[in-house]
Amino acid sequence: MLLLLTTAMAACNGDDMSQESYYTFRGETVSSLCEHTPDRFSMMYRVLQESGQETLLATYGHYTAFLPTDSAFSDWLAERGTTLDALTAEEKRDIVFNHIIRSTSVDYLSKDFQEGALPVTNMNGRYMVIGYEFNAGMQQNDIYVNRTGRIVEPDIEVHNGVVHAIDHVLEPSDETLGALLDQMPDFSIFAEALRLTHLNDSMAETYDTSFRNPFTSEFVNVLGYKMKTLQQRRLGYTVLAEPDDVFLSAGISSIDDLTQLARQYYGTADADDPTSRENALNRFVAYHLLDRQMSTNTLIYQGRNTSLTAMDKRYEYYETMLRYRLIEVKAGNKINTQRDGTFVGLDESHSNISGMNGFIHRLTDLLVYDEQVMQQDVLNKRIRFDDYSVAPELTNNNIRWNLINLDGFGGYTMSPDYCGDHLRFNQDSKIIMWASEWWTAHQADEISVRGWYDFTMRMPPVPPGTYEIRLGYRAEPWRGIAQLFVDGEIIGIPVDLSYTGDMPQIGWVSDEQTTDNGAENDKMMRNRGYMKTPNSIFTQNGNINLRQDINSLRIIIGTFTFQDYAPHYFRAKNVDSELGEFTMDYMEYVPVSFLDKEGKD
Repeated sequence: MLLLLTTAMAACNGDDMSQESYYTFRGETVSSLCEHTPDRFSMMYRVLQESGQETLLATYGHYTAFLPTDSAFSDWLAERGTTLDALTAEEKRDIVFNHIIRSTSVDYLSKDFQEGALPVTNMNGRYMVIGYEFNAGMQQNDIYVNRTGRIVEPDIEVHNGVVHAIDHVLEPSDETLGALLDQMPDFSIFAEALRLTHLNDSMAETYDTSFRNPFTSEFVNVLGYKMKTLQQRRLGYTVLAEPDDVFLSAGISSIDDLTQLARQYYGTADADDPTSRENALNRFVAYHLLDRQMSTNTLIYQGRNTSLTAMDKRYEYYETMLRYRLIEVKAGNKINTQRDGTFVGLDESHSNISGMNGFIHRLTDLLVYDEQVMQQDVLNKRIRFDDYSVAPELTNNNIRWNLINLDGFGGYTMSPDYCGDHLRFNQDSKIIMWASEWWTAHQADEISVRGWYDFTMRMPPVPPGTYEIRLGYRAEPWRGIAQLFVDGEIIGIPVDLSYTGDMPQIGWVSDEQTTDNGAENDKMMRNRGYMKTPNSIFTQNGNINLRQDINSLRIIIGTFTFQDYAPHYFRAKNVDSELGEFTMDYMEYVPVSFLDKEGKD
């Protein structure tokens, strides 16, 4: 052990060490590594001791620690004209928490990194953003954390996690997204528009202070499962902003020019009041804002429950802060892709600008809601959405796409009103949120609802038109019988979610057992109100796409005509047994004019 420690300490000398030089401290913890590497992490160890966090990082767990070297601390202190002695215990604690991710089951090695944010926040509740920059001298990509901290020694494995040595002390911004834009001269026009409309005021909070947590403990028992409770409601935002050079290329050199452009798309209502939600400039800016915090690598599902042949076909739909207007995001972060291939892109190398409660992303072209283009082209297709995508609360509080790695508990539960108008349950609902890539869920996530449930989900708003609405699920014996509603109207007779595809009420036949690859069977199932699951949803369990799975189905709820832009509500009510389960997975809107073009994906 002495020889190992001596070798390791010698290997730590200098911030410019090659990233291919790895070493392992067997039996060390994050805390003891700092203690036993005095020529490398002595200042970090002092900060741990004097902040009272030494014991925490000496205990068993899963910590990913981005630790500044002594030279990084020396530079940081010199820049501020201060010393470690002058820092308060609270300031030292913040330093520790800014550099540590505490996970239930995962240590984040450099091989797991991708451009964008790591999926779990640090101990101060802030996302750590990973970026890459080519180092011509070393002929390799350097890895940066939060744009400033270069990793000079990755993947130092310790007993309770992994340490990455960095050459800069990290300081997450405590400013709003609008305040950050004000400091960025290359976004001067958009920043001025945001100020004039006062829309930054709608993105100023980090937590919903009106939320009252009904749970008295971190964990509760739900139907025999140990469930973690959501005890606070974090808020978050994403700004999609054009830099000045994009505006200039479109002939826009001032806020007056931008206002004139906005009126072409959004009209002249309340022309003299940019703070009005009907004002054209206000509507232009609002279409660039999302009420959920997403880095560039979290705009699209990155998991494995989509078949490999469909990796380039992934997409998501998000309602913007322009009321009832959607954006479509496709793989590659292509926004509002038209049939001719035109789209608005993101400059990822200059995006992921992190503020107090969200991210700013740099657009490569003008983003507007063109009524004709959106209705006749971009949104004139099947719109499939995961139920977890509806409520921003599930994204902002790190639930969506982050339930795969659970350690010692079965999932999360929430209070019936946690998601507000987006997703509301009655008090008799038993709510379990979990995920598995070995199950047959769209994007792995699933909400299981039992008890005498009665819940309502605010579906994404779509343009006026006539749509077929469908419910995707997996039939199981423990499912129940539910009465379905759309916009408050009762729909048909109750549906039995335990019916499997081989029952005569459904008539599922494998494509391989037909001579026409399932075409006639698809028609027969449609006549009974059912469809097979799409080809594009995949499960690791059996390595199959779910069109091949006899229990994976879609119910055709009905055909509905919407006259205006407005929210639409799906409701399900238990009419059978307290033990019967409703599985919330995904739903679809399909314009009736698109039905014959839809395909099997």
